[in-house]
Order: sequence, then C-alpha cells, then structure tokens
Amino acid sequence: MQIRHLSFFVTLAEEKHFARAAEACNVAQPTLSAAIRRLEEDLNTTLILRGRRYLGLTPDGEKALEWGRQILSDYQKLRSEIAGAR
Repeated sequence: MQIRHLSFFVTLAEEKHFARAAEACNVAQPTLSAAIRRLEEDLNTTLILRGRRYLGLTPDGEKALEWGRQILSDYQKLRSEIAGAR
C-alpha cells in the first residue's frame, strides 16, 4: 500500500466523484481509478461501490476511510517533525 493511493481514496470519499477527486489530486481519472483498485487489491476487499459513477463506500470502505484519515494525519505530523528537526 502506498500513501499516495490512500490519499486518492480519502479524496474520492470526500469528493464523492471520480473526476473531481482526480482533479483535486492533480492526476488523470484513470490514474486515480487504477490507484484505488490497487489499494483494494492490497487490502483484498472492495472499498468503493461503483456503477457508471461513484455510488458510495462499502462497509470495508467506511472502515478504511477512518484508518486512512488517521494514517494520513500521522504521516503529515511525521513529515513536519522531520522537517522541523533539520
């Protein structure tokens, strides 16, 4: 699992729209979709309900969103600590 993939997932969950999430992440929509599929493969579960568009999160997706937000928050704190130590 990559932090970048987790970030894309959290952004998609917040935006509730693939194109807007891709724009917010400064990537193309296929890149965002591929990263989220990779995250789902890494976690061995489906996180996003998909149809022709974003339909919401699965129960596992809801759990992953909580963890994802915490992990990204901790990651930013770590980066800040390291930058402050320099």
